[in-house]
Amino acid sequence: MLRHPASRSARCLGSAARPALRSPNLPWSSTNPRSLLSPRSLTSRRAVHSSQFQPFVPPSPSSLGRARPAKHYPRTSRWARRLLYTSAALGTLYLIDVNLYASSLTRSLRTFSLGLLVAIDYKLNFRASPLCGGTIADLHRRSAERLFDLLRSNGGLYLKIGQAIAMQSAIMPPEFQKMFARMFDDAPQNDWDDVERVIREDFGKSPEEVFGVSFRGEEGKGVMEKVARASASVAQVHWARLPDGREVAIKVQKREIAQQVGWDLWAFK
Repeated sequence: MLRHPASRSARCLGSAARPALRSPNLPWSSTNPRSLLSPRSLTSRRAVHSSQFQPFVPPSPSSLGRARPAKHYPRTSRWARRLLYTSAALGTLYLIDVNLYASSLTRSLRTFSLGLLVAIDYKLNFRASPLCGGTIADLHRRSAERLFDLLRSNGGLYLKIGQAIAMQSAIMPPEFQKMFARMFDDAPQNDWDDVERVIREDFGKSPEEVFGVSFRGEEGKGVMEKVARASASVAQVHWARLPDGREVAIKVQKREIAQQVGWDLWAFK
């Protein structure tokens, strides 16, 4: 079959009219698409990338200069050791005081520090124009609250001092009388475990055996309250009903009083 020469020339012209493919990474003179995938072009691209990244070489010791000695803080270390030793000694002393002497030393130190604070407060503010403001009545009320909290937290014979202050109505300010009147029957109470331990140490028996009571509601036995109805400086009172029907008040001495009396008398002096 014969074709017209014009059709062949038209195809050549059409193919020549198409724009040549150009790569953005190659020079504009490279118009052959096959040259983009040639081994030579790939090798050149690998060479370009390999020249951009160099292996890391650590610096030599000579380039870093002379080594400087580490800084030492002897004064800080010395004070840190002193603080550690002092804390350990105070902690040991506190544990010994709590477990062996019923916090007698702690109570004495607390008393001395608060007494100094109250004395300074009266020295500065017991005047017509107090430095801290307020009136003389405010000073008495503030000091009475401080002493009341101290004596109540210390317990023992310190509560006796509070009761003595409450009875001195002729010489003490009214603020002290009102505050310390609660110390006659509103002192801190001991737990039932301490009460039961005191009874066992004195009688060698349990409270059920000594007083004939039962805490489980057994028939034919009396009853006893584990919570004290009143608590004073050296003892607290528990209500009980004996098996014969009599109602009695059982007064039990507080367990720590025997250990605190000697220290308290020394502190009072």
